[in-house]
Amino acid sequence: MSAETIWIAGAWEAAVRTSERTDPSAPERLTGAYARATADDVARAFAAAAAAQPAWAATSAQARGELLRHTADLLERHAEAATERLIADIGKARRDARAEVLRGVAILRYYAGEVLQHNGESYPSVDPSTLLLTLEEPVGVVGAITPWNFPVAIPLWKLAPALAFGNAIVWKPADAAAGSAVLLARLLEEAGIPPGVLNLVTGSGRELSAAITGAPQLAALTFTGSAEVGLDLRTALARRTVKLQLELGGKNPAIVLTDADLPDAAEQIARGAMGSTGERCTATSRAYVQRGVYDDFLALLLERVGALRVGDPYDEATDVGPPASAEQRRTIERYLALALAGEATIACGGGWDGPCVQPTVLTDVAPASALLREEIFGPVLCVVPIDDFEDGIARANDTEFGLSSAIFTRDLATALAFARRTESGLVHINRETAGVEPHVPFGGLKGSSSLQREQGTAARQFFTNTKTVYVRPR
Repeated sequence: MSAETIWIAGAWEAAVRTSERTDPSAPERLTGAYARATADDVARAFAAAAAAQPAWAATSAQARGELLRHTADLLERHAEAATERLIADIGKARRDARAEVLRGVAILRYYAGEVLQHNGESYPSVDPSTLLLTLEEPVGVVGAITPWNFPVAIPLWKLAPALAFGNAIVWKPADAAAGSAVLLARLLEEAGIPPGVLNLVTGSGRELSAAITGAPQLAALTFTGSAEVGLDLRTALARRTVKLQLELGGKNPAIVLTDADLPDAAEQIARGAMGSTGERCTATSRAYVQRGVYDDFLALLLERVGALRVGDPYDEATDVGPPASAEQRRTIERYLALALAGEATIACGGGWDGPCVQPTVLTDVAPASALLREEIFGPVLCVVPIDDFEDGIARANDTEFGLSSAIFTRDLATALAFARRTESGLVHINRETAGVEPHVPFGGLKGSSSLQREQGTAARQFFTNTKTVYVRPR
């Protein structure tokens, strides 16, 4: 099986060391052998990016946009192959996998258009003879470290704007997502990206992170992943003037008040908690329900969760597939063991159907339990009764994370109070906590994110530097 998965300066290189990947839904099935790059490979990738970046920056914005548009067309044309690859990589259910691929197409098309929007602004000067304006220029060489849970969408919401605004990239995807990364890189190659503008190095993050943060050409680093790794990256760059963008996970709450549309709230929260097997940083993991409707809401929620189809991710009818890896399975098992040990009551689920974890709803959760405080990254939802809005907002904010939050209510004043007082970067009113759009800023507060937002105009701000220009004709 080929393992030509290091792509540097436009050339695919045969791997010296490899890691084998297996299908999460059938662990006996080998799905690929991918290169384990070395620190020397990373150094060569940064050198290639630095050599290619000036010419790419000098390429017209229209030409850069056309490259992204052509890549979008290719990804759309190969959507089913990309869907199959994504399922084989991480076991995501087919409908979710296809939706992610099409979201990738939309991201590429958005930035293909965004690149032709305004570049800089003009200002009045105190000197009438002076023209005062700003220019936006590429940052330079960008390092991108991406996770396994959205192996198409998350890389593209980093790569597309970085390329659109004239930067060259060294990309290190998660091991589990190497197959999808190779597919995307080959599509960009087919679309005509110049050699060295994008370089792909696959392998262990632990082995390569020092080489990435230590690269002298590194001008900006964008990372999505665990809080522990993200903070290590921040520490490594503390003495360097490198732009840093971190997205570090969440423990996202939803509050349900007595005036909520309970069937809709149950539907939204079930989807937010269990969709994509719960393996998304914006998944709903805590539901705080006012006591007057707690029993009715719980019954509706259990009905909807119980109706989810669990099993083969290649089956179009499947709602919840297997965890992405044996490591993630062990993580989920560790948290379920806490419930079995008495830290919560299992209202439904809590077991396994072959390689798949059953969608799980927990009640009577001990207030200090890790089940309420740590990111599980699986289809596990804690449901907790609350007295009123004040009780709910206090409990919702009682976490180190602050990515996404939701409230279900018909009262506009309460909804607006929640929007002001919730400690999260994403706020949803009568919507699940998951789900983002590419034209608005994305990011969290507290331990969920730091420094720089992603997507929309925030992406332009991160991937460019601003110059202020004073022009006084003579």
